[in-house]
Amino acid sequence: MKTASFLALLAAACGPAAATSVINDAEVALTRAHAADGDKYALYETTMADLYLAKAKEEQGHAQYADARDLAADALKYAEVASRKAGERRASDTAPAPRATIQHAAEPPPVAPEKKK
Repeated sequence: MKTASFLALLAAACGPAAATSVINDAEVALTRAHAADGDKYALYETTMADLYLAKAKEEQGHAQYADARDLAADALKYAEVASRKAGERRASDTAPAPRATIQHAAEPPPVAPEKKK
């Protein structure tokens, strides 16, 4: 009976530790992604990693450790992809340059003022 209680206590304590560990790993991977210019070369993946990590920390704060661990694992995956993609694109210098084409409407011809009679 004591062994079962001990195992239950041990399992309950693992939730916070596992979530914290994965969150820490995701933070490190995200720092690498930002250092590799992920914001420039892998914007989608870097943004997703940022958002998943923020949500993981929120869930951890609400003691939802399983959800926090899963969200942090997703953040870790996106951050790793962002680092890899940013490194590849920077090395080949094929980064898509965000460009916006702004077209202004043609200006109407000037109108002469009306003459008073």
